[in-house]
Amino acid sequence: MRKLINDVVQYSDAPSALKSPALAETYLTTSFVITLDVSYDVDCVGVGYTDATTITINGDVIALDAIKRNRNGLYLLSSEINTGVLTVSHNGSYLGRFGAGKSRKLGASPSREPGLYTTAKPRVTASGQIVSGAGGITGRKQGVDFRYKIDRDIFTDFETAYESQISKGFPFFILFDKEFHRMPWLRMYGSTDNELLFQSSTAYFLYSKRFEYMERF
Repeated sequence: MRKLINDVVQYSDAPSALKSPALAETYLTTSFVITLDVSYDVDCVGVGYTDATTITINGDVIALDAIKRNRNGLYLLSSEINTGVLTVSHNGSYLGRFGAGKSRKLGASPSREPGLYTTAKPRVTASGQIVSGAGGITGRKQGVDFRYKIDRDIFTDFETAYESQISKGFPFFILFDKEFHRMPWLRMYGSTDNELLFQSSTAYFLYSKRFEYMERF
């Protein structure tokens, strides 16, 4: 599994719609340039809510997943770059959140808990009838456990991104690349508990943490 923990687009002049965690805030320009505050290592991008089928980053063309509902998530560049400028274009008409940075490898334990959730609240009447709840959304959720996979670099990313992103409930861009043969989904745009408590190993700078990602929109 790979996860974009520290989204460096948050430290840029990107339009607010591209930095917003709410994917309904879309940017309607199909070609743009983002200037970062400093140069960063970038090996992935996060794509949230678009009708595009390809997106190009500094000349690197990335094919997006065909199924629109499963398109949101993390995509890898063909090679890592170090840059302070991101030149972006896509073949769609809109783009929600856009992220970029260094993906972190987190091998999930055999214990995995995929599921579905809803905010709809149906009601049971006194006569036993079901009255459907008005409104509400449905989404996916995925519980994963990382046992002694969080090293110093990954911990530093959590610490760096905590105040500006994680503590505010920003969802993560996720790619279940190594686990896909035993997972129902390849990508996810999901949030988790914004209070982080890690469990340490006894002898090494390695930490464990269980996350339950809730799909967000």
